[in-house]
Amino acid sequence: MNIYDFDKTIYNGDSSIDFFKFCFKKNKKIIWLIPKIIWTMVFYLLKIYEKEKFKSVFFSFIKYFDNIEQVVLEFWQFKDYKLKKFYLDQFQKDDIIISASPEFLLQPVAKRYQFKLIATKIDSQTGNLIGKNCHGEEKVRRLKKLNIKACNKFYSDSLSDLPVAKLAKKAYIVRNDEIIPWQDYKPSLKKKIINLLFDRDFFVFLAIGCINAINGIWLALVYSLLIKNAIVAYIFGFFTSLLIAYILNSILNFKSKLSFKKFILFAVNNIPNFIIQVVSVIVLIMILKWPKIIAYGISAVIAVPITFILVKLNVFKK
Repeated sequence: MNIYDFDKTIYNGDSSIDFFKFCFKKNKKIIWLIPKIIWTMVFYLLKIYEKEKFKSVFFSFIKYFDNIEQVVLEFWQFKDYKLKKFYLDQFQKDDIIISASPEFLLQPVAKRYQFKLIATKIDSQTGNLIGKNCHGEEKVRRLKKLNIKACNKFYSDSLSDLPVAKLAKKAYIVRNDEIIPWQDYKPSLKKKIINLLFDRDFFVFLAIGCINAINGIWLALVYSLLIKNAIVAYIFGFFTSLLIAYILNSILNFKSKLSFKKFILFAVNNIPNFIIQVVSVIVLIMILKWPKIIAYGISAVIAVPITFILVKLNVFKK
């Protein structure tokens, strides 16, 4: 018995996105949902909403169709060709496909190839999720409910499926048409940085960074009323806002207990941020003669990505 992820593993793309595009072409009224979808996605990225809430809003577009099952069948008439050749060459009837995509969307493929399907349960009339999103550890829980505790081979495009990979005798990462043994897969530095900068932690860190930038600016301006040297005033504002940033990231973003040791680590990992910002302030104010408030604002945000990577890897380790 082999287990496969679906999207980007045996299907060349994201079936949910492809289905949304297909439905949008059939019914342009879906456009009225897009602002709500975007708004919910922002709240999800900021960790205010969970994935289940976002997906329920996203799939609410199916309410515009009287017979969504027929629409799904029509979709697969066009998209079946996107199943990857490596899977078509080796699929077996005892295969298990486990996916975060909606169960109602993948059922026609499961029926055609006669594999067992485990996927996210979504009400095909409303788009609301029923239970948990089938992702990460939830996949293992679903398998164990069916008394499946091991398999011969497992294929996935994502390292987030490591919990399932641990159940397999052999596991593979699928990158486009390349099949790589799990233990041999080494993400490139570019891939690691992209993954770090495009997860929810970064978006919350960025939001806190914006708050911190505002704090740093107004605190620096306040200090500048007391301290004649604009550079020194900025330094005082920076360190005051740093404490606020540490508290917000600990409580809201990384869910970590406050500790003096971690604050020191947080401060140390902000040294490159501090250097970049101070140098920027010196260049913008003393050399380019820009207004203080503009110089403070640009300097406050310019080093955010570097700081996030250092803080996540060295302070709030996951």
